Amino acid sequence: MSSPRWLAMLTIPMMAGAALVSSAAIATANPDDDAYLAKLRAAGLTWPPNTEEALIGEAHLVCYDLEWDQQPQQIADHIHANLDNKGVTLLQVGSLVNAAHNTYCPGWQCAVPSLCE
Repeated sequence: MSSPRWLAMLTIPMMAGAALVSSAAIATANPDDDAYLAKLRAAGLTWPPNTEEALIGEAHLVCYDLEWDQQPQQIADHIHANLDNKGVTLLQVGSLVNAAHNTYCPGWQCAVPSLCE
């Protein structure tokens, strides 16, 4: 089944653009969002100001892809293919996928175990 990543390629730039246009700082009220961003910072990731909402949106897409039986490595490879030209390493993307999985979808279990081995 094809991944809905094309939607992410449209959504993330739009979310990032909206965040950049907004002059007010974004304060997350969700403790999960704060924990996710803290995990990214702890892994050494940095990002432009006011783009937290796009990172949080990407995390939710990671969970969505997991629900469609994609493996974390597949998800990381796909995200990396889109961010490699921006100097984002596969290790950094792996940290993003792991942080998303642990924060937003920790109860994920593969629906098709033979695909998840």
